[in-house]
Amino acid sequence: MTHKKENLRLLISLGLSGVMVAAILWLITKLSSTIIAPSNPISTSSSLANKPSLMNLGTRILVKVQTYPEKIDGVKAFAEKDFSTAVKKFTDSLKNNPNDPETLIYLNNAKIARDNSSAIKVAIVAPINFEPSLAEEILRGVAQAQNEVNNQGGINGKKLQIVIASVESREDSVRLDNELVQDKSLVAAVGVRRNAEIYKDKRLVLVLPVELPNQAENQGNLDKNTVNSQLNNSQANYLFHINPLYENLIDTHSRYIARQARNVAICGDSRSSTSNSTSSSNQILVEQYTQAIKKYGSNVISLPCNFADKNFDPRTFVDKAIETENASGFLLIPSIRNIYFASKVAQEVKGRKPLFASEIMYNATTLQNGKDLEGMVLPVYWHRNANKDNPFAKNAFQLWNAQVNQRTAGTYDALQAIIAGLKEDSTREGLQRALSNPNFSTSGATGMIQFSPSGERQGEAMLVKIERCESCSSGTGYDFALLNKK
Repeated sequence: MTHKKENLRLLISLGLSGVMVAAILWLITKLSSTIIAPSNPISTSSSLANKPSLMNLGTRILVKVQTYPEKIDGVKAFAEKDFSTAVKKFTDSLKNNPNDPETLIYLNNAKIARDNSSAIKVAIVAPINFEPSLAEEILRGVAQAQNEVNNQGGINGKKLQIVIASVESREDSVRLDNELVQDKSLVAAVGVRRNAEIYKDKRLVLVLPVELPNQAENQGNLDKNTVNSQLNNSQANYLFHINPLYENLIDTHSRYIARQARNVAICGDSRSSTSNSTSSSNQILVEQYTQAIKKYGSNVISLPCNFADKNFDPRTFVDKAIETENASGFLLIPSIRNIYFASKVAQEVKGRKPLFASEIMYNATTLQNGKDLEGMVLPVYWHRNANKDNPFAKNAFQLWNAQVNQRTAGTYDALQAIIAGLKEDSTREGLQRALSNPNFSTSGATGMIQFSPSGERQGEAMLVKIERCESCSSGTGYDFALLNKK
């Protein structure tokens, strides 16, 4: 009996011990689950390795506007490392669609891989999933520069390899910046990035090929970062602007507008969501234009005009602006996606008052509505007739079988600056030193390229006017003509 009681006590003891162990394990698990994860997990190389890369050399079709079977076959062959087939397929695809910059970039990358050539890698960031038309304009400049330098033998014998970087959601933008700066095989990046500071911190040259309104929103931070970098280290700047800053463009345009109209009605493109960066940058652009126009002595009427408003009625707005507010000119500042609605406003204004528009409307889509937009004046950084001795525009037309605009020219020049710098030193730090050298200069589509100590490029915008033309290359009967602003 005593033996049975001892066994019972032993079983109870073991049971209680098991319960206590289980409780302790549960508590440990619970506590560990509450430990805060690193605030920036994507900055670690291990976490980056667990996610699909946002960069692509030729294994995925990103620009899907017009895709031929040969391009699909070329991408498949590239992914399978059958580079000879990839070269043939990409070549065949370009015969069907010579205006496809992505395919030309992939073709040159495939040739490098097929020939096992030494290469220098540069990344191009393009807003393919957000602004596909803008992305293609940017990619054409990159593809033309890559094609030319590789056909000439490369950079000190090394071919230029281009990796296209693109995100599918805005949440991936930070991860893309981390992936770019951590990839030690990259010597430079080209594109518009909101988190520009990380490129300076991680010592990767970033060349901004175009000046977009969303840069204006972040310009205060860029200026602050630039000033601090100059105070701390005269060679610390890794950000370089191919075009004069957007504020110069606004100033030139506003000065002209104020001379032509005393009361200006401005139409913007603002959505209600504060998280939409395009909307907020458009609002800031409207504010900058408003301040500049007032600075030069004209008024901006208070009548609201918003292309993003689903209830917006162009006819009612224009009639009220003229008859009630005494508007003597109209300035249209649409996003790329809403150029159609800007054209509707222009159609109502047509012939009644002077028309003006932001440089966003400097594209082929605008000329398709040239009948309604004739006489409209826009600011630009580049025009093919500004320097007729420059071969860029002619070469671009032969390559793409179409005219190009300032965004293509700016991206081409971004690569020209990088190529010239890499010829002096092909390391990240060496490229930065070369571009920062006050004696650095190289020629490009937009003229002589030279940077200030803070990475800016001096210069003033030009003005163009939509005019009717006979047998012009646009094929629309209308073109952007250089305007003498004096």
